[in-house]
Amino acid sequence: MPKESFKQPIKKEKPPIKEMEKKLEKAEKMVEEVEEDLKIEEFIEKPVKELKKLWKENEEEMRKQRRKYETFSFSYSLPLPETPPSFLERVSNKFLKEFDWGKFREFDWKKIKGRKHLNTDLGLFLSAFLKKNIENYILSQKNKGIKEKNIKPIEVHLKVKEAPIVLDCLGYQNPKKLHLVIEGDCRGNTGEKMQGGEIVVEGGCRWNTGIKMQGGKIIVEGNCGSWTGYAMKGGELNIKGEVKSFHKSAFSSNNQGTIIWKRTKIWENGDWTKEGKEMWEKGEIPVEG
Repeated sequence: MPKESFKQPIKKEKPPIKEMEKKLEKAEKMVEEVEEDLKIEEFIEKPVKELKKLWKENEEEMRKQRRKYETFSFSYSLPLPETPPSFLERVSNKFLKEFDWGKFREFDWKKIKGRKHLNTDLGLFLSAFLKKNIENYILSQKNKGIKEKNIKPIEVHLKVKEAPIVLDCLGYQNPKKLHLVIEGDCRGNTGEKMQGGEIVVEGGCRWNTGIKMQGGKIIVEGNCGSWTGYAMKGGELNIKGEVKSFHKSAFSSNNQGTIIWKRTKIWENGDWTKEGKEMWEKGEIPVEG
């Protein structure tokens, strides 16, 4: 028999049609996701530009205000961009990342006079932006017939670690349904006049933490400075690290809130807890003011 007769034709196997269709679908999905990401970036860029413009146009006017609540009220009255709750975190962080920190780095803080705390104004400006949008979100949910207790809280992580200046007044008048996580340290007046919601500081705070807070919860993973809990009226202040000093007003009958220090509840509903009283009598709680 001829040798050639033993040769069998070599067939080139083609990948199954279904497998090719799956790969094509996967590729198309990836393209769609990239396009969607680009659309989201474009959507985020608009409110960031508006915030930059508002800050630039109104920075001088904000600094003319003599008190923090005046600066905050002025910032709140501005046409702050309406932003869907799901984008608040990305817009806030992009604004911080692209913020012009030049003059902050060059500013001589030793020569400061009066209340020209530029970093304070920025914290108040951001707080006003978040508060206004969260309040709009709550209103829209109520208009849909959803009861306030059933409205889902919005979580916003502020990445402040890379900022050259430690910000003041983050969480000023923090509203209900805003769960603010601060990834880094805070300067003074964190959670001032807090109304509700929650603030978690993953670093430490300096002075006046929880000043005049009325409701909600503040959790500080690190240490706090002087005058902690000043004029506190309600809510919960939970400090896991050391405290340089509590202000004496934190332990007055006017404070119907709760204070937890180093995992021990020391104050609740206008009076010392059993553990808190024992610590107070032993002089273990630093108080001033």
